[in-house]
Amino acid sequence: MSADVTQQKERIIALSAIVQAIVLVQQVAETGQVNQAEFETLLNSLLATDAPTTESVYGDLSQLKTGTEQIIAQLTKKKSNKDVALLRHVISLLHLERQLAKHPEMLSLIATEIEQIPQQIDYFSSINNPQVIARFADVYHRTISELTPRIQVQGDPRFLQHTDNVNRVRALLLAGIRAAMLWRQKGGRRWHFVFQSNKILQDAIALNESLSGEDQA
Repeated sequence: MSADVTQQKERIIALSAIVQAIVLVQQVAETGQVNQAEFETLLNSLLATDAPTTESVYGDLSQLKTGTEQIIAQLTKKKSNKDVALLRHVISLLHLERQLAKHPEMLSLIATEIEQIPQQIDYFSSINNPQVIARFADVYHRTISELTPRIQVQGDPRFLQHTDNVNRVRALLLAGIRAAMLWRQKGGRRWHFVFQSNKILQDAIALNESLSGEDQA
């Protein structure tokens, strides 16, 4: 596989993770539920700070299939209000990542906080423990939520008033920022959505087909 093809694949993996983070945020906000396996995949990506490739950050790429399928849906069908909101949040995450890059002290604080979380996971025996999720959420709240534009999540007030759901939303947004960093490191740019949407679609279809092939194997 050529270097260009490898980078394209890594870029679409990162974009799938960004989109999936927002899809799961919408799930939590609207239903109070979330796909646990996909959620844990994104949480674990926050701890994979020394991974050699984007693929190794996420491990089982089949757990990013929701994100990949949503990219394809976004680029091939007429958009509903929910689709427009999703795309707006994705663009906001990419913008926030660029803002974060201008604050090295904030990046350093996030890195320091993340380094301590594995000890908490060991204590509670699961990355999906509410106390661990709350720690991720607190990192987001004390850092990225101070940047603009702040992401305003719309949903059912019954669910968004629940502390555990707020924490899950913030943890997912933190994972989305992590994916946005990877997207940029692999050459991704916001203007690609306008001028290279067909290429993004082709890459997403290729990744989705490879994941479907793995499912059938």
